[in-house]
Amino acid sequence: MNTHLTIPENIKEILSSIENTSLNLVELPLHAHPKLPQFARSIRVLDIDAKSKQQFISFRYEQVLKDKATGEEINISLPTPEWVIYKGTWSYLRDSNSNFIELPLLNPEADKDSDKVKVPSYQYMLWLLKNNKVGLTELLTSYLDEFVKSCRDSLDKLS
Repeated sequence: MNTHLTIPENIKEILSSIENTSLNLVELPLHAHPKLPQFARSIRVLDIDAKSKQQFISFRYEQVLKDKATGEEINISLPTPEWVIYKGTWSYLRDSNSNFIELPLLNPEADKDSDKVKVPSYQYMLWLLKNNKVGLTELLTSYLDEFVKSCRDSLDKLS
């Protein structure tokens, strides 16, 4: 592509890095599989399908197992329960340290005098990205963490 150019070494390094960039969006570590603890496990996000007018995001991903000693991927099919965020999905508002923001209730109850602030997930994700509050990898890490908590049993099954 750039064969007609005299390319300095620092630019060659950048071009090489671009060419060697993995084609998945992100690969995030996951807790060890309870029946296969000898392997490192991760979730590799392959695609994101976002529909703005419908306020809907669908993530296509795969679970990946790698031999801890060699790093070689193991070809075992693991479940991939649906991972979607839609108009009715909500998230907790977080401060700059990623802690949930909790505020006093207007009408305190006997067992509760405060609660976490909830926001619509789709709009919150857009706001975080558009206002440079978080990068794509950090955003996916945060939402993956919540997804894994809610689907742990399904993710841990063996097909």
